[in-house]
Amino acid sequence: MDSVPETLQPIMRLSPSTHFVSFAQAVLFRGAGLDIAWRHCVQMTALGPLFFGVALSRFRRMVARAQTA
Repeated sequence: MDSVPETLQPIMRLSPSTHFVSFAQAVLFRGAGLDIAWRHCVQMTALGPLFFGVALSRFRRMVARAQTA
């Protein structure tokens, strides 16, 4: 996040991959347990299905357009 421009940082915080990287760094490099990394797990669990739903909706619309064409 440090290399991302300040104007884009709030948007990047909505990305599940940002939370996964923070979680992985905490566990792999710092030996953090679930007591420390639980927030990242909750955020990934909340944001993951949201992004999946958006992608699934876009995919269905694309397939529907392809069938009518």
